[in-house]
Amino acid sequence: MIAWKSTNRVAVSVFLAIAILLTLTGLFMTGACIGVLLGVLGPPRTALQFVAPYPLLLLGVLNIILFGSASIQTTGRLLGKRHPALFLTRDGFKDVRISPEWIPWSTVLSLSEYRGAGIIEGLILDVDPQFVRKLRLGFVIRFARMGNRLFGYRGLWVDTFPLENMSTRALLEIMRDRIERGTPSTRSSNLITP
Repeated sequence: MIAWKSTNRVAVSVFLAIAILLTLTGLFMTGACIGVLLGVLGPPRTALQFVAPYPLLLLGVLNIILFGSASIQTTGRLLGKRHPALFLTRDGFKDVRISPEWIPWSTVLSLSEYRGAGIIEGLILDVDPQFVRKLRLGFVIRFARMGNRLFGYRGLWVDTFPLENMSTRALLEIMRDRIERGTPSTRSSNLITP
């Protein structure tokens, strides 16, 4: 079995700071909308001024929920113990950031790479939809999948930038080899297995 640790603490710290800032922005926006609706700034003069805070209030609440949950999850990753995040075996893989369950290679229909700023930032695995429905996915992963589908990415996203001891290109080759042949890659024999 091959395992990779997820440890890029600087990137996680920056993400946490941004998520906290966006959560606070959502709190301010929600508070401002409630203040307008309660008449703290004076009574609304027109019907449009009375209706306008409602969509912003909804947006503020969604902001608090989304970025607040991301802040909580990121704090756990930053302060928690380091542990392997991605496991590969002959039969399948498990990314604990996606699901605690193993995903067999036989359910992976295709594999593609996502490029951002000229480098590979992630792998997109198109997994059998019936199998994905059975997976226990967390709220954040389900929400991220909905957003990815809006941009045309249907599969599961394996984030590769925080992985510590292997390049994304090598991981892509090993996964493609295991999907196509169903056997371990010859490159994996020289990797250290915890």
